[in-house]
Amino acid sequence: MLSSCQGPKSLMKEAKVFEEAGLKEKAFESYESIYDNYKKAEALVGMKRIAQKNLDEKFQKAQQTCAFGQHETALKEYAEAFDYANRYRSLELKVPASAEMQKESCRQSYINLLIDEATAAIKDERYSYAQELIQKLGYLDRNNKKVEYLDILSRIFPNYRSGQKALELGLYRQGYEFFNEVTKLDAGFEDALALRDLCLEKSRFTMAYVPVHNKQAEKAIERSVSATIKQKILQLKSPFIALVEREALDQMIQEQMNNMSAVFDQSTVIEAGKLAGARYIITGELISYEPMNSPQRNIERKGFLGSTEAAKKIKYVEHRVGRGLDASFRYQILDAETGKIFASEIISFSERDQVIWAEYEGDYESIYPGEWKWQLMSSKDDYINKEGREELMKQFAGRKSPMTEMEFRMKMMESISNKVADAVKNFNP
Repeated sequence: MLSSCQGPKSLMKEAKVFEEAGLKEKAFESYESIYDNYKKAEALVGMKRIAQKNLDEKFQKAQQTCAFGQHETALKEYAEAFDYANRYRSLELKVPASAEMQKESCRQSYINLLIDEATAAIKDERYSYAQELIQKLGYLDRNNKKVEYLDILSRIFPNYRSGQKALELGLYRQGYEFFNEVTKLDAGFEDALALRDLCLEKSRFTMAYVPVHNKQAEKAIERSVSATIKQKILQLKSPFIALVEREALDQMIQEQMNNMSAVFDQSTVIEAGKLAGARYIITGELISYEPMNSPQRNIERKGFLGSTEAAKKIKYVEHRVGRGLDASFRYQILDAETGKIFASEIISFSERDQVIWAEYEGDYESIYPGEWKWQLMSSKDDYINKEGREELMKQFAGRKSPMTEMEFRMKMMESISNKVADAVKNFNP
């Protein structure tokens, strides 16, 4: 409408009025409209003139902001200025020759300032604040070695200080963990390595596993449980636990198990542990082990060879059989020197597996479960259970036997050994 009422000359005059009045945005829009509609070179020159002024002002503002110490804001303003120049690159705007250098100088000043602040924060034990500054530095300069080391120091110092405190309080295991984190970051940091080893020496203990025989349990099962428990304890790879095993210990245990009474009293257990050279003893006794077997039941079921009551009526057989295992296991953690019991627990295990499967002499894939009164005649009582078809198909295609006793036993040993290993892991004398 504006173009139809006014010619390009009057529009150019109006744009210049906007420009002289300082309404740069309005003037730029007018010049841009004139150039788009009339391709007037004078309008393009006007656009360039205003855009260049805007660009110069943006760089000047960024330079002043940096001079006032507002480095982060200044860097954003420099970025906006370069983006502006790129947006209107068709106007061939001139970026000040010193702009890139000024931006880099501002960035470097900001980096140096943040490094100084982060260093001071670490010295003052303000580690969270130091990490915030280091994160900013990471965005500004990813390959700065000073920043990398500050990052390490900000994690070293809190661990080192915490390790010193734990050592003073006699919390040797915690002290080891703190000093170990320090040595992972810098093995040569002050005396962290020596302090870590000192904490380990004071927190490390020897332990022997002593199975307690129950004459009601099979020795083979007891040996399997014992072996699994010892394996789980070794898999902890805890630096604090030294699981000792000696031939003499095994021989003594075997002699006790061959004894008719086949029961350890506490003094025997302690003696066995001492013989192994262990300060602490963990005993394990399989109190009960009861496999469960339910006889197979065969149930005749009714169905249809199709999805309607008009389909052929058939019979198929549903089989049910189940197995299970109930067991209980008791462990204790004892002091071989004093006989003190540190921990004692009975672990229960109960598992069941019931299998239901179906058999049919013909093509079972056409069967729908249901009910009918007479096989050769229809009745109002005939019913097709369409919702039960999916489950029935699973019974035809599924497994036909429950878990074996050995599979139950493996699950039992895994469950028991995990719980015993957790108790050993958490044991901190």
